[in-house]
Amino acid sequence: MGFFQKEETVQAPPNKSKRLECWDSRDKFFQCLTENKIDNSLDPKIQSKVELNCGELRNDFKNKCVASWFKYFQEKRFNDLIRQRYIEKLEAEGAQPLPFKLDNRKQ
Repeated sequence: MGFFQKEETVQAPPNKSKRLECWDSRDKFFQCLTENKIDNSLDPKIQSKVELNCGELRNDFKNKCVASWFKYFQEKRFNDLIRQRYIEKLEAEGAQPLPFKLDNRKQ
């Protein structure tokens, strides 16, 4: 073993049936969060509320998904909620969509 080597076990990517199980358990967990008005399931301040209301579904989600997916899906859900609320706020204030797409590429 060299100085800069890290011992890690590499997980095989999940097959189609495993992905479907993961997504199904994710959807059930997220439905529970929505019903209990929990936005950020990763917030340490509300972990007890998450465990109390959705603990079994969270564990099922965690056990059926790759660890990186488990974290990513929760972060994405929270970011999507914040984004959607911001868009709704802007629309309520009378904001209109741009008639064109911004292109960040340099020519």
